[in-house]
Amino acid sequence: MSSKPTILVVDDERQLTDLYATWVDEDYDVLTAYDGRSALEQMSAAVDVVLLDRHMPDLNGDEVLERIRAAGHDCWVIMVTAVDPGLDIVELDIDDYVTKPVSRAQLTRIIENLRVQSRYAGDGRRELAALSNKMETLEDEAPLENVEESAAYQELEDDLTELSDSLVDAEPAPHRPR
Repeated sequence: MSSKPTILVVDDERQLTDLYATWVDEDYDVLTAYDGRSALEQMSAAVDVVLLDRHMPDLNGDEVLERIRAAGHDCWVIMVTAVDPGLDIVELDIDDYVTKPVSRAQLTRIIENLRVQSRYAGDGRRELAALSNKMETLEDEAPLENVEESAAYQELEDDLTELSDSLVDAEPAPHRPR
């Protein structure tokens, strides 16, 4: 039995799925699925990270994500897709959103950042990171004036501020030597 974390790579473009798999197979146990139904069949508690395409012909990434969460899987989910993000990503229960094309360095950096964050998953930092990643994605990919004026963006910004403040308030005061 391997002690490596497990990644499930899901994309209907077989060559891309296989490419991502080779990029991470040295450090991870890798499962691949070329459609949404196969992805759901391979989902288990052993899966730590899902790289999920959003646009697939049988079940799209949003549907796969919804079923993963409905089944109670608490894995990290990174949307890796050619679909430009819209304000609808605010509602997706994802940890990050990356628009193709993605480089090996970019993909591995995102995964490694999630692994570091996983050490603090129980104290609200995972949610904080997910909200922050969504905000950053929207700001990078959409015209800022359109995004900032939307109610969804304002709600995201408010949630981020509230969670950030609550985490700061929850931290113990630093010890000061006398």
